[in-house]
Amino acid sequence: MKKYDFVKILNIGVGKIENIWDNKDVQINICDTMYYRDLTEDRQDIGNVELATEKQYIEFIKFMIKELNAKSKNKRSEAADYNRETNGEATRRKGKVSVINGNYAFGLCENSISQHHRGLLSDAKKAKELKDKLKKEIAWYKHRDKLIKEAEKERKNRENNAG
Repeated sequence: MKKYDFVKILNIGVGKIENIWDNKDVQINICDTMYYRDLTEDRQDIGNVELATEKQYIEFIKFMIKELNAKSKNKRSEAADYNRETNGEATRRKGKVSVINGNYAFGLCENSISQHHRGLLSDAKKAKELKDKLKKEIAWYKHRDKLIKEAEKERKNRENNAG
């Protein structure tokens, strides 16, 4: 295995090798989550890591885009439902702080209702950002394939004109 090879970790997903160290440890990037594996012969980790193809990688990314889209949608819906349950308090008190135990010495904290609502929205935003990043990666692979096809077509045209 070498850097940027596509690999599959069983029960986790398909990603790319980001780093390989001299002691056969590897860092595998699966949808912006780093997994570390020891691939020396006497270790068990080598059994759950295997080489994958570019097609498997792209299919996994497409699957993850669908999952992230659903997650983002569900979190936003959950935040809207939560705001309805609290009769609008989650958004009305957004950014307001509460004094803990009536004493400023303990510090200020955000209202727990609006904090929970904001947490749901930030989870949705993170899922959307990762989805957008994965979409750009798929677009890059499509663009690269298009350039390769154009180059092959141009090469064939030159061969036909020369011959």
